[in-house]
Amino acid sequence: MASKISLKRFGTMPLVPVPRAVRAGDYIFTSSVYPADEAGRVVGLDAAQDEVRPSLMEIQARHCLETLKKVFAEAGASMDGVLKADVHLVDSADFYEFKLVWNEYFPSNPPARTTVEVGDTLPFHGARLNIDAVALASDSSLKREVLNDPEGADPIEAEGASHAVRAGNLVLCSGFTASDFKNGLAVGKRPGFPNYGSDAEMQAEYVFTRMNRVLKQVGTSLEEAIESQLYEPDLLTFHDVDGIWSRYMPLPPCRSSMGMKGLIVPGAVFVPNLTVLVPDEEHQKQESFEGIGWHPVKVRKVNFSPTLKAGQWRYFAGQVASPDFMSHHHSPPGLPHHYSNIEVQTRFLMDMLTRQLEANDTDWAHCHHARVYLIEPRRDYRGFMRVWRECFPDPVKSPALAFVPSTGIMFDGPLIEIDPSCVAK
Repeated sequence: MASKISLKRFGTMPLVPVPRAVRAGDYIFTSSVYPADEAGRVVGLDAAQDEVRPSLMEIQARHCLETLKKVFAEAGASMDGVLKADVHLVDSADFYEFKLVWNEYFPSNPPARTTVEVGDTLPFHGARLNIDAVALASDSSLKREVLNDPEGADPIEAEGASHAVRAGNLVLCSGFTASDFKNGLAVGKRPGFPNYGSDAEMQAEYVFTRMNRVLKQVGTSLEEAIESQLYEPDLLTFHDVDGIWSRYMPLPPCRSSMGMKGLIVPGAVFVPNLTVLVPDEEHQKQESFEGIGWHPVKVRKVNFSPTLKAGQWRYFAGQVASPDFMSHHHSPPGLPHHYSNIEVQTRFLMDMLTRQLEANDTDWAHCHHARVYLIEPRRDYRGFMRVWRECFPDPVKSPALAFVPSTGIMFDGPLIEIDPSCVAK
């Protein structure tokens, strides 16, 4: 039987009632870091903005990475131990300026990274990005192993990130598009033949084939994927991507499928954000239907698992305020000014997730990380946070919280999706 995983929480974030980081066994997960000081003031906005000084993105990216460095130091890790980061940019045009700063902090063997464009929707107005990350604790006996494609182009010059990083039984993968890392997209329909083939299917085949080459080096494959997010600028490509997804991941990972304002490679239709298991005797991928009244494959013919267990780890698909995966819970439509729809949905969703967690040998006290998506972030962030504070009146008992502004959920009506990760009690 796998050893019990203990949690330890560290500090709180400025103006956001969540811990700075949560340690789960050998791994340390941070909440979203913003370019804001301890008083919540966004940095760089009062600086002179001309061409002889650093850009606003440079100032803010450096502040975020310095903050991450301090958070990891407080939690017992270092930037050398970072395994992966998720970066959410207001504008993909800022990526190059971001990458220059990123490369200073990770000059060699960089972590994996997923980078998407979310628009000017972050809760700190004027912020150009947020970042959350996971690192290996400095006192861990596990080895940090950088993985790259043995056959394809090296992504380091273009992306500044590795294909994947392994530590212990977990491989954290970059969310790369179907880029060749030299000229842009590597695959697509032939010019002049718009009715032949599917860009989404071609890109998915390319990305998943490359990922399997990377994963094969440590004896695993996408069949062992346990946690995922699927990001698409246009959710109408979902069906084609999901069809290829099911071939590579027949027992699919838990997943959130979210609309994004954009990706950093023009023409890319999706990125997969994946964690993959390296199985052993104590860590086997096991699907669970406990705590839910429906199954996604049976109800909507989509390919994700509601809950997966792997040793002491517990992964949960992103959930919305839907009791049956067909309808959604909401405030009275005839009283739009009397109730907060986001608060009604968030309370319902947290109750749903509580039952699902408890049915799978865990609870919120053993949840180390949650990814939260809002499709109307500027309108709904305050209301979401009011309910979050109700659920976690003591911020240091909350999971680390990564906030991702989104443009859409898989069906109309839900306003919020929450994707928690836990350990067994």
